[in-house]
This record gives sequence, C-alpha cells and structure tokens, in this order.
Amino acid sequence: TEPPSAFFLPPHIPQHEHVYTNGDICLSLLGADWRPTMTAQSIAMSILSILSGATKKELPPDNARHAQNRPGQRQDEWIYHDDNC
Repeated sequence: TEPPSAFFLPPHIPQHEHVYTNGDICLSLLGADWRPTMTAQSIAMSILSILSGATKKELPPDNARHAQNRPGQRQDEWIYHDDNC
C-alpha cells in the first residue's frame, strides 16, 4: 500500500517549520517511514504533534524550492530536516 496524502488547503496553511507554503506537510510518516499498519488516527495525531510542538513560526529551510510543487505528491525522495518531531 501507499502512504496517504495529507496537506493543508489555502487559506488555512499555517506558518510552521514543517509545513510548506503550498500546504504540504513534511512528515516522514507520509513517506519514507509509512507502514501499512498505520491508521488515519495515528497520522492525524502525528500531524497534531508536530504542529503543537513548534518552537518558532518559520518556514521549512527548502520552502522556496518546494513551494511551487503541486501539494499531496508522494514523499518518496524527500529529505526530512528534523527527526525530533
């Protein structure tokens, strides 16, 4: 199975270090760390956890390069900048 697609829709895209301005969420569970045993609830809890754990309101380091992409695409080759969330 493939990981789910999860992203924010405008105008409700938060400014956050794990959320790109196109709405994509940088979360390894949506890509490299996806397992078929994960549920929608566990993904939602992980998203809530990274959103509530932010220490600063800033964009991801590679936002300028990524922001023009269509949101919700597979995260197979993404580089996850922070593995502490």
